[in-house]
Amino acid sequence: MDQPVQKTARSGLPRTSGWLLIVWLLIIASALAVPYSAHVSRVLLNELAAEMAAREKAQAEWGRLVLEQSTWTAHSRVESIAKSQLDMRVPVATEVILVKP
Repeated sequence: MDQPVQKTARSGLPRTSGWLLIVWLLIIASALAVPYSAHVSRVLLNELAAEMAAREKAQAEWGRLVLEQSTWTAHSRVESIAKSQLDMRVPVATEVILVKP
């Protein structure tokens, strides 16, 4: 009727120890990944700050160049150079000749 249950002696680790090892390795990997990702984030943030400073410097230089260009191309300056260096003048109405196509 009831047969006695034979217990076989198992040697080695329990069957769930493989899963525990995998979970332990994943925990260690995530523990190492957190400070690494924080470091990479700080490095990228420093690079971003440097690039933004360079952009602001370039924008200031661009503003100075636009101002200089508008100074060089001002009508009064061009007219004074034309009068002084090229001896040019505004023609009177009788000197103007209209050419029709």
